[in-house]
This record gives sequence, C-alpha cells and structure tokens, in this order.
Amino acid sequence: MSPRTTGVLACTAAACLVFAATPATAAPAESAYAIAASGLVKIPRTPAVSGPGKESLASVALPTAGPSLLSAQALNAEVKPGHAKSSVAGLALNLGVLPAAAALPGLSAEVIKAECRDGKGSVSIANLKVGGKTIKLDQVPPNTTVPLASLLELVVNKQTANSDGTLTVTAVSAKILGKTQTLDIASATCAKSPGETPVPTTKPGEKPRPGGKAPKPTPVSAHLDVTG
Repeated sequence: MSPRTTGVLACTAAACLVFAATPATAAPAESAYAIAASGLVKIPRTPAVSGPGKESLASVALPTAGPSLLSAQALNAEVKPGHAKSSVAGLALNLGVLPAAAALPGLSAEVIKAECRDGKGSVSIANLKVGGKTIKLDQVPPNTTVPLASLLELVVNKQTANSDGTLTVTAVSAKILGKTQTLDIASATCAKSPGETPVPTTKPGEKPRPGGKAPKPTPVSAHLDVTG
C-alpha cells in the first residue's frame, strides 16, 4: 500500500472516530398525551407531543379499528419549555366492549385536564359521571384511589417521580377488570427548572476581609417575571 493511500485511510478513520464521539441528543424533558390504553384494547398515546409543540384531535373514537372503547369531542396535548399540559373534552367510555365488563357502569366527563409546570403537577376534572351519578374529584391530593365498582378503580391525580428527575402527572388512571385493562386520561411530564447560579460573595481578584467576612454586598436591581 502506498504512503498516500495510507494517509487517506488514516484520515478516514479519524473522521469516523470524531463522528462516533459525538454525543446523542438528549430526549426532551417535557412531554404530554391525552389518551393511552393497554391490555385487551390497546391505544397508543394519542395525540402525543415530546418537546415544544402542540397537537389536537376533534371528534375521535378509539381505537380506530374494531369496537371503540372511548369517544371524545376533543383531545389536546401541548408542550413548552418547563411546561406540559393535556386535556380530554366530552369523554365517554364504552366499557361494554370488554369481556365480562357489561355490568360495569358507564363513565363520562365534560373535561379532564393535567398540567405539569416546573416539576409540579395539577389536575382538573369537570362533571365526571359514573353510572349517571356525578362524582366530584377536583382538587384531590396526589395518588387518590377511587373504587367505583368491583372491577373498576380510578387513581386520580396520579403523580410519578421518574428516574431522570422529571415528574409525570396523569389526571385519571383507570384499572378495569383488575389489571386486565388500563386507561390513562390526560398525562403531562415536566422537569423542575434549574436553580439560579449562586452569586459569588467576592469580586474577581478581591480578597475576603479579615475574620473571614465577605465584603458588604452591593445592591443590584432585579426584575421578577410574574406568570399567570
């Protein structure tokens, strides 16, 4: 092999090493979806947003193939830096499509919302009805279990601390027929915003005062953003 050919191969190898050393892009901390189901009836996260963005669907029946487990007037998911939210409007569950679930009560809701901001979650549930009876579940503590029937249980304001430091809040997580069927309604994940960088007590090149005391701080004007 000629010296010139060897040099070309060496450069190619170096380029490959540089390419291999390039770190993968980290997954966005914030995400949201309106509906997801697993078990006898499977529904992927719909609509789902990961990273800044917004998705909406109107007048849906899911799953799209076969008998529908649920219908909704609107499904929404939205993500901004440090903030994620999702909602389901006009929800109606048709539990009769599940085996042995014909005796379960019907479930509907006007609006179900989940929101995660700066590592803190909240939910809102309006006009939830089970078997035609209204159940008030708004402003409930995290991870509140609500048994509705022998084979139907809801976990309201379900909050999970993830291993990557993010928080996932799901407005309603339903367990149907034990754990044979699960259904998550309105879920959002976000991370706590990083804290402010500590301000050094001494200026560059300045020595601390005798006795270990820092120099008298100089007042600095600051502006605090107020969010609604």
